[in-house]
Amino acid sequence: MTEAENKEMVILLHGILRSKHDMLLLSNLLKKHGYATLNILYPSREHNLEDLSDFVDKKITESPDYTEKIKINFVTHSMGGLIARYYITRKKPDNLGKVVMLGPPNTGSEFADWLSDTKILSPIFKAVFGPASEQLRTDYPHIDGDITYPLGVIAGNRSINPLAPWVLDGEHDGVVPVERTKIEGMIDHIIIPATHSFMMFNNDVMEQTLYFLKNSRFKKQQKQ
Repeated sequence: MTEAENKEMVILLHGILRSKHDMLLLSNLLKKHGYATLNILYPSREHNLEDLSDFVDKKITESPDYTEKIKINFVTHSMGGLIARYYITRKKPDNLGKVVMLGPPNTGSEFADWLSDTKILSPIFKAVFGPASEQLRTDYPHIDGDITYPLGVIAGNRSINPLAPWVLDGEHDGVVPVERTKIEGMIDHIIIPATHSFMMFNNDVMEQTLYFLKNSRFKKQQKQ
């Protein structure tokens, strides 16, 4: 029996075109607060969401810190949230705890629509983003009614993407509109002034992530 069996485990899933290194600060914070962590590097550009959820399942069950008795939580960024949803729906883990998603395209993104529909950009988009590229569209028929667990969603509303104002309406993080991060069944949702690509490094995002894992809700924000 390892020491981690007495703890809760947090599975960290990075976004597409990113790596496990982007989740290291969050992983280190969670470790300091007593969680065992499993920061998974997965081949985001090589498979669809279904196959990526199988890959994640294998990584979890092969981890020396994992047992069926340990409660597993998820902290995800961007497409990592979709992978967590597919994993939970398909594997139905009995030891599931809480899930925190950072900037998830839960109902897709108009930016993916634009890249996919623009004739000159479409082949580049599909080549770079791989088989999951079409699953990031707003019209992709994802699983429905799958959120039956404590889910908290953090959306950003700052952008460094110069193309975003031409493609996205309303509040957005440069890639995913705030409204697209929401999903039926979530128990809390907050907006933090952070950009999509770097929100996992934001101190407020990290603090709220930890708070949700401990309290099943986000810390009340002061009105600006």
